[in-house]
This record gives sequence, C-alpha cells and structure tokens, in this order.
Amino acid sequence: MIQVVVIIAGFILYVTYKTRKTKVPHTDWQRFRRKGAVPLDSVACNELQGVYTVTEGKEIFGNCCIVKWTYTIEKEGPVNHLSFFGGKEGAFIICEGRLDGNDILLKGAWRQLTASDTGTVQLVIRSSTLHEAGPKKGLSIEGYYGKKEEPPRESLRFTYDQPIPEKKPLDILAHRGGARNVDFLSTSENSLEMMKMAARLGANGIEIDVRLTKDKVPVIIHDSFLSIHTFNNLLYDGLISNHTLAELKAKELRKGGHIPTLQEALHTVLYNTPLEIVWLDIKKECDLGEIRALQMEYMQKANEAGRKLTIYIGIPDKTILGCFRALEDHLQLPSLTELEPEVAEAINANAWAPQYTGGFQAEEVQLMQTQGRKAYVWSLDDAAMIHLYVKQGGFDGIVTNAPPVAFHTYYMPEGINVTANE
Repeated sequence: MIQVVVIIAGFILYVTYKTRKTKVPHTDWQRFRRKGAVPLDSVACNELQGVYTVTEGKEIFGNCCIVKWTYTIEKEGPVNHLSFFGGKEGAFIICEGRLDGNDILLKGAWRQLTASDTGTVQLVIRSSTLHEAGPKKGLSIEGYYGKKEEPPRESLRFTYDQPIPEKKPLDILAHRGGARNVDFLSTSENSLEMMKMAARLGANGIEIDVRLTKDKVPVIIHDSFLSIHTFNNLLYDGLISNHTLAELKAKELRKGGHIPTLQEALHTVLYNTPLEIVWLDIKKECDLGEIRALQMEYMQKANEAGRKLTIYIGIPDKTILGCFRALEDHLQLPSLTELEPEVAEAINANAWAPQYTGGFQAEEVQLMQTQGRKAYVWSLDDAAMIHLYVKQGGFDGIVTNAPPVAFHTYYMPEGINVTANE
C-alpha cells in the first residue's frame, strides 16, 4: 500500500513539475517606456524581416537567425511583434518594438526550447545604421540579453545578411494551439492566449482539439477528463462530457485562462491573429452538426473580411469518419483525415495527414498532391526529425510543438552553418 501511495505521489509531483507555468522574464527599461517613444508600426517591422548573422550571442542563438514580423489584434489595436528564430537548441526571441527619436528599440524575452532556458532581451537599431529603402547588408541590431530575470548584460548582436528566401510556403501547424502544457511555455495549451501566440512562434496555422460538453457545446481541450495536467487546483474531476459549459468555465486552466468554446477559438483566430489554417481534431464525441455550422460561419466571415482562412474538420478514426459521412454535404466540406489515402479520396478530403512514424510515404504523398490535396505529417518535435521531414519528406506542412525550429529549418538559406561551434 505504501509503495502504491509513493508511486502516485511521485506521478503527481512529476506532472506538476512538467506542466508548471513558466514565467516570461521581464525587466524594466526606462527608455522603452518613456514618453515620446511610440510603438513600431507594421511597415517598419516588415522592413526588418530577413536572415541575420549572429555576431555576438552565438552560444545561445547559433550562427544565424531569421527575423519574422507578425501581429495580434488587441482591444487597444494592433500589436506588432518581431520574432527571431535561431539555429541552436530551438532558440527564439519575441520582441515588441518602439521608435524613440530615430532609434528603434526592441524589448522582449528569449527561450531555448530543448534546454528550457530563458531570459530577457533589450536591443537597439541605431539611426545611423538604418536605410530609407529598408535593411541592407550590414544593418546592425545590437544590445544585451540576460538569464532568467537578470538584467540584460551579455552582448547580443545581429547583422542583416539577406531577405527571407522566397519559396513554396510550408504550412506550420502549432500543436494544441501552440504547444503542450509539458513544453514549458507560459500559456495553457489549447487556450485563446496560446492561439494568439502561435504566429509569434513561427506557425501559420494551429491544430486544436474539439470535445463536446454535457450540454453539447463544442469546446477546445485535449484530455477527455479533468485533471492536474490541464486544470489548476484539482487532481481528478471526471470526464469533460459529464460537465456543462458553465461548470467547465468556472475552472482555471493549468497555466491560466479558461477552457474556450470552439466559437471563441475561431473568433480569436479570425479577428485577433494572422493565422490561415485551423485543424479541428475531433475527439470521441462526434455530433458534428454544430461544429460544421461554426466551420461554415467563420469561413464565410473570413471571406467577407478578405482573410484567407481554411478550417478543416479533422477525421482521426473510423468512428468520426462515420459521423462525418452522416453530414449530407460532407463531400463539399473542408476536411482532413489521418486514415488511408483511399479514405481521403472517398470523402473528397482537402488534406491527408499521416503520423510521422509511417515514414515519408513518398508515393502516397505524391498521389495526394497530384489529386490536388495537401499532405501534412504529425507530430514532429525533435530538431533532427523536423530537419529530415522538412528537407526530404515532400510534405506540404507539419504539425509540431516546436514551430520556431520548423520555421528556422525551412526558411534558412541553403549552405549556411546555422549552429554555433561548441
């Protein structure tokens, strides 16, 4: 009996540690918040995109970074971000920018995905290095980084090298809205805040999990039950399907926030992010009527807003396949299946999405693409595996808990040594 108690206690401690909320480090920078410094606009952020050589700070970020602009729409208006995707340990930086006089200030935090290290960043682009026509060879972004909450003191410098290569886009779908609770980010998996973070992490789409509540409301959550893995202040509280929406909304998610409805998730994607793809991973409950209605509603709203947005109903197994086929217009609905290519053909799916453990499956991928379907692969997190599938797999996209690694791997120009010498 004692041994069982010890095992259970150990498991609880392990889950608590793995799913703990990781604070985004922050230090005060008076110049960044001083009166007269104004938020950097989208035009300036767009001009700063490109491939940069890391001249100082290679021990954290590797030899090269790709700088990518993205945004979210908040109550106060657009908030622009610059993300730096490095070549070592999945390192990335997310910054907001302000214009102070003629200098550009960038303030944010860095993280290494594989090492789970993090810290603060303060960077400056001096007016003397700026060019009216945008960044040119030699543009310098320089400043300091710190470890955890320490003030930034270690030198950090990036030198502009070339534009981000123009190539066929790779769809990078952030798993569970961005990453899992065990991936040491600051935000709860499948939460609205995580979905708003996905583009900053390098994704242009998300995979989210859909279940039905007791009162038949589609909500976004992976696990079938309420537990310490997903919610705060409880060990276990039964199945999601045995709770009403109101009961679920009363509980706080593991890293903050509350369980979103599917409608809230689609609204957030459409009106608060630049994301272009949503994969609805349908779980056990398969009453697809409301899900289909919301899919059509938000794709129509996206069309009216001039936004590119595809919402796939995901079909992971034969049970959900049967439910999907019960919809009279299923052949016209955007869908995605993890089942055999023959199923994708039979239901006129827009995409086929096998697990990576099946290998490249080059013939099947080519067949799907010849038929006008996309081929996605899931879920890739290890840097070596991401590199292998991105460079050799021939897939149109990947699902991953490490979007910064996928973005850097795919868009880094060929022939560049991306990691720093050990």
